[in-house]
Amino acid sequence: MPTDPSRPQDNASDRRHFLTTVSSLAVGTSLLSEVASAEETKPEKEQPGQPVLQNPSPSSMSVAWSTPVLATGWVEYGTTPELGKRVRVSGNGLNQLGSRFLSARMQDLPSGQKVYYRTVTTPIDFKNAYQIKPGEPIVGDTYAFQTPDASAPTATFAMINDTHEKSEVVQAIMKQLADDPADFTVWNGDVFNDVRSDAQIVDQVLEPAGGGFAVERPVLFTSGNHDVRGVHARALSQAMLDWPNQEHLGRSFAVRQGPLAIVGLDTGEDKPDAHPVFAGLANFEPYREAQGKWLAETLKREEIASAPYIVVFCHIPLWGRPGDNPGDTLDGFASYSRQSQRVWHPHLAEAGVQLVASGHTHRFRYDAPTEEHSYAQFVGGGPSLSRGTILRASADSKQLKLTATTIDGKSLDSWTFAPRKV
Repeated sequence: MPTDPSRPQDNASDRRHFLTTVSSLAVGTSLLSEVASAEETKPEKEQPGQPVLQNPSPSSMSVAWSTPVLATGWVEYGTTPELGKRVRVSGNGLNQLGSRFLSARMQDLPSGQKVYYRTVTTPIDFKNAYQIKPGEPIVGDTYAFQTPDASAPTATFAMINDTHEKSEVVQAIMKQLADDPADFTVWNGDVFNDVRSDAQIVDQVLEPAGGGFAVERPVLFTSGNHDVRGVHARALSQAMLDWPNQEHLGRSFAVRQGPLAIVGLDTGEDKPDAHPVFAGLANFEPYREAQGKWLAETLKREEIASAPYIVVFCHIPLWGRPGDNPGDTLDGFASYSRQSQRVWHPHLAEAGVQLVASGHTHRFRYDAPTEEHSYAQFVGGGPSLSRGTILRASADSKQLKLTATTIDGKSLDSWTFAPRKV
């Protein structure tokens, strides 16, 4: 019988081989130390990285950027190229000071209008508490973006997933995104294999393929199971910024652009918290439950509930196929997240969500709506030019159109959705 190319195989699949190979790199403390030491060498470049726009709202936008040396920094912005406003991060009376990461959030922005901005990075020579000297400020290029606008007539997004630090894959994706930019890029998990160092975070989150991919259009990150692994995973929020005012749910989000509402959720790890591989460090089960409560409230917010189209992103699929691993047993790893399905699905169904888009399995597939789940499910491909996917969407008052291609440009399929009844 021919093999279904869209279905994960039950035997030792390419994905399992890939993940086993990746995991073996982190086995043994001596090897981990060597990797960390090699990656934490002083950066060769002397210029700060290009900014990465994140976490958009109708009146605010976050920006993160890298610094090769100890520095403080701020963002200058305004509705004209002359800028005029300045914002910097401070806490407990101290302005930010970082050796690799800087960030700021621009506030009080006009909805749907163009905003100009640039970063300013000031190196700091910090010899001791009484010998601190600022260097010459390094002023970045001026860029422009538009804040989300619920009244816009159209909306677009591009979803990528499971890049797993594969440089040739990331480079090809970034070229495609640059050639046909969308309002938002959704990076739907597994940016990493596992997170080991600041240098690695800079390379993968702030400067993939040399950087510049989100200087004018924001990226929306959803976390994958590999993005919460590694000795340095807890430092990831220095670059993959938490959404503001979310307390302990900083990687859950909802944003409206024109007729489209986008919701992001975090499925966490692909094994139960009690699995011995986590050594007691995992706490994803109550985290998913808390997101379920947040989701129920969020889907009732006026700007989300009134959207003609609602698309939800989460890294691990909510629905599997017969025999697939649900991720809540000690055997193997998840092909879908049964707990996430249990706590999120009722709210998705009640709200009339049209699509849930995921990744994780490294095999493209599309599941049409059924009696069991009234929304479609899209699952993106894996970290190779031929099997990786880019999902693009465009929405207007008449339809939401989805198009899937491989990273090397081969067309896979397309689908259309009618507006919700609101």
